[in-house]
Amino acid sequence: MQLSLELEYWTVDDTGALASARPVLDRIDDLHAESADPMLEVVTDPCIDVPELREEVTVRLREVIEVAREEGRHLVPLGTPLGAASVSTSDGPRTRIQRQVLGEAFDNATHCAGTHLHVDQIEGAETDQLNLLTALDPAFALVASSSYDQGHNVAACARSHVYRRACYGDHPRLGQLWPYVEDVAEWDDRIDATFDRFRRQALGLGVEPATFDTHFTPEDSIWAPVRLREKFGTIEWRAPDIALPGQILRLVEDVRDILNLVADRRVEIGGRAGVTASTVSVPAFDRLQQYVSLAIDRGLEAPAVRRYLETMGFDTTAYRPISAELGNTSQMSRGRAQWLRLRYADRLEREVEALTVDQSPARTEMAKSAR
Repeated sequence: MQLSLELEYWTVDDTGALASARPVLDRIDDLHAESADPMLEVVTDPCIDVPELREEVTVRLREVIEVAREEGRHLVPLGTPLGAASVSTSDGPRTRIQRQVLGEAFDNATHCAGTHLHVDQIEGAETDQLNLLTALDPAFALVASSSYDQGHNVAACARSHVYRRACYGDHPRLGQLWPYVEDVAEWDDRIDATFDRFRRQALGLGVEPATFDTHFTPEDSIWAPVRLREKFGTIEWRAPDIALPGQILRLVEDVRDILNLVADRRVEIGGRAGVTASTVSVPAFDRLQQYVSLAIDRGLEAPAVRRYLETMGFDTTAYRPISAELGNTSQMSRGRAQWLRLRYADRLEREVEALTVDQSPARTEMAKSAR
């Protein structure tokens, strides 16, 4: 099963203030711009295993960090900017149409930095993969990296709170977790119905059909935590925050191990959650939504969330979410937000440096020969 990552980072200047990512984007061709001007996305190639992915992440981040430093910028691995500073945007046609349809609520999306994991579709097991990744949704609590939005302490996982509860207005299915499916055809039908409603409303607001169709297709117009990506032959898991690379890579490895179970086990829905020699049982969707809500609001401090994740195969004691380190005051000042951004930018740089040292010549040669 090949793995790849999309990693979104805030960019700040030497004072910790949000600053445009453009100087860095202009120097590195394979970086991706985001609608939030002080954000960039690092995308890896597909990798055959976690060690190769670790090397890929390390090499790419080292380059971006070095160029960013030369441009007076630092990368920040936090799910939101923490403070109340406005986030400037670079609105292309897609973003303008989204804002036209979704209204001011869509601006909340520019406060969110996440991690997207792509895994290869397993022929004949796509439905089980979709349903199992849906059931693993509360695992975002393991790497929650912000509890603040716009200077307010809003939830243990502020990004999920903002993205799922505040971004999509009258179109909640565009960004919320979807129920389990019977088969891929049902998933495709849902995508088509959701896309058609989105398109009709856009055209009703004066967007030209040709303009809309140039910038949106059904596959890339749904921003839910789980997506089937036929274009890439992958299933995309968009639930986690951005966090430190070691935290993300641990989560990727755990999720990979759980997904590998579909090769020789049935995924059963509605029973008692857990793994046996022949089955992976996941809770009914209504029950899962309760875990998701608890994970957003309380994170790993919720005993029910910890128990559920452990039942599904995670060692929750191995994770130290950044959000739990930020304190629990109700408000965050601009000065403290800037200080914390620099603190975690420094932690990111030091961790990447440590990972670089850990990439021994022998290990690197083994990874290359396995490609």
